[in-house]
Order: sequence, then C-alpha cells, then structure tokens
Amino acid sequence: MIPTDKLFAHGKFITETELQKISKEWNYLLFHSGVEELMENGLLSPVKASGKNGRIPPLYNKYRIIKPREDYSEYMESIRRLNPRLNISAYLKRPELYRKHLDIVEGLSRYLWFEAELLEEPMSRKERSFSIWGREKLLDEHFSLVREVLRFNSLEENFLNYYDTPEPFFEYVHSYSRDMTVLILENKDTWFSFRKFMQTTGKNLIAGTAVDLLLYGEGNKISKKGALEDYASGMLRSQEGQTIRFLYFGDLDKEGIRLFFRTREANPSLTILPFAPMYQLMLELARGREMPESPDKRELPAAIEDFAELLGGDQTGVINDLLAKGRYIPQEIINYQVLKQIM
Repeated sequence: MIPTDKLFAHGKFITETELQKISKEWNYLLFHSGVEELMENGLLSPVKASGKNGRIPPLYNKYRIIKPREDYSEYMESIRRLNPRLNISAYLKRPELYRKHLDIVEGLSRYLWFEAELLEEPMSRKERSFSIWGREKLLDEHFSLVREVLRFNSLEENFLNYYDTPEPFFEYVHSYSRDMTVLILENKDTWFSFRKFMQTTGKNLIAGTAVDLLLYGEGNKISKKGALEDYASGMLRSQEGQTIRFLYFGDLDKEGIRLFFRTREANPSLTILPFAPMYQLMLELARGREMPESPDKRELPAAIEDFAELLGGDQTGVINDLLAKGRYIPQEIINYQVLKQIM
C-alpha cells in the first residue's frame, strides 16, 4: 500500500523509483498492484512519454499525481447560519477559507447572535477573548488569524472593543483606613479591570466587602517567603492599632489553589483568606458552560477540601469534579461588565 499523504506531499510528478521508496514495498508484484490501485482510484496518471520500466508486468517511469478535489458541501449549511453581519456570500464562494476561519468565525457568530450588546462596552483583551471564545488567551495566541477574519468580514480591528492592559504598578491604593482590606489578584487583566472600575467610579465595595487596596500577585512573586509580611510592615501606611487582612482571588485551577496556600505558608503572621464570594460567582458563571482544558497535568492538590471549606458551603465536590476532568475556570470569566454588576 502506498501512503497517499506522502504521495500528495511529493509534488505534481513522481517517478516509479520514488514511488517504490515511499511505498517501502520491495516485492515488485505487490508494489505493481499498489500502483495499479492508485491509478484505478484516479490518484495517478501515467506520463506515457516517459516510457516503461522494462519489467514484467510493466510500469511507466513517471506518473502525474492527481489530488482529489476537496468536498466543502458539509460547510455550506453552517455558513448560511452565520450571523448576517458576517460576510456569508464571500464564505459561500470560498468555503476553504471558512474552514480555515472555522473556530474564530463560529465563536464570533454566536456572540453576535446572542451577546452582541456586550460589544457596546469595553473589556480587557483576555476578558473579551474568554467572553467570545471561552479561551482567555486566544486573542494573544491567534491574533493574526483573528485580524484576518475581521478584515475578511469587513470589520474594523476595534470592532471587538477591548483594551490592552499595560504592565501594572504593583499596587493600587483606593483609600487608607485603620482597618484595611487588601485584595490580591492573581492575573494582570483582572487587576487592571478592578482598578479601572474603582478609579472611574470611586466605588470600592466588591460583593459586599470594602476593598482598600488592590495587589497584583505577579505569578509566584506573591508567594515568596515573607514577601507580603515585608510589604505590610514596610510599604503600607500604618496607624496605631491598624489591622490588615488579605483576601486572595485567582484562577480556579490546580496552580491557583496551590499558589494560595504557598502564599499563606510564606507569610504566617498575616491573615490571608480566599475571597469566597468571587470564587462562588466564578462557579455560578461557569455552570452549564464548557470550561477550557487545563495544561496542568499534575495530580490534584491535596488541599482541595481545605480550600473549599474556606469558601463556605459544600463546594468540594464541584471543584474536585471540575479539576478531575482536566478543566479550570480562569479569573477572566469575571469581566469588566460582570464587575460593574457586583460592585
């Protein structure tokens, strides 16, 4: 049997010797049978001017490779169901391009059918990416393809109405008080969105909790030994009898849970708790939606039950089931517009 993938990768013509090399069949009669089968299936056509190889039974010295025309009929109905703001007629003429754009354009079409009003107000890049495609990093990883889809559909690049988040300052202080609440945010986009809203509106009540200061965790930086203790004693404006409590909010995934406990263990003198209402809201928003697959293939954290107990309610089974299935909930599920509703 001659593998067609190697045959089609060869080019427009192939010699009898090259055919035998890719077939790896050194029994000439079996090889001859394989060539005849390809000819019967219309995948090879002899170049008669090349002459025959002089063997019995004979083969021609050279063949033209005939790639089968691709059948795009299965895509036509899907194209017709696209949102009319997209270039349906152009995709019907070029279904091969629809196949290339499939994941991007289908996600965009669903968004336009059911959540187009969300485009009227901005989100951060990762928030918009998750809101449309269920993958917070899609815009980063496939930006050139997304831009190609927008251009093909005569949509401006600002159509998605997202803002980029520059490298943030480590902290945003909303107010100093005798009893301060510091909210640690694992991801930059979420930190920026919380900060943007608090600066714009002057409000700092998040899910019933007054937050005085936002900290961007910067990955593992927040879990370095004594990092938060040094920050609390050396960088926060202190008052006599002042109390400071830290709330932690990050991705609901294996690493996020581990990162929370590493941060607590690294700063034993501080009160650090998960921001339970935010995690509960993440679980509510994720209900009935397929969450992205986690790249983290490590074992489940041993502290899932402890983490769920800190959240309150019986969340252990839900969280354990989510992580056991290899899924996770990114922090970006709580986007700027969700934030406006809870603050």
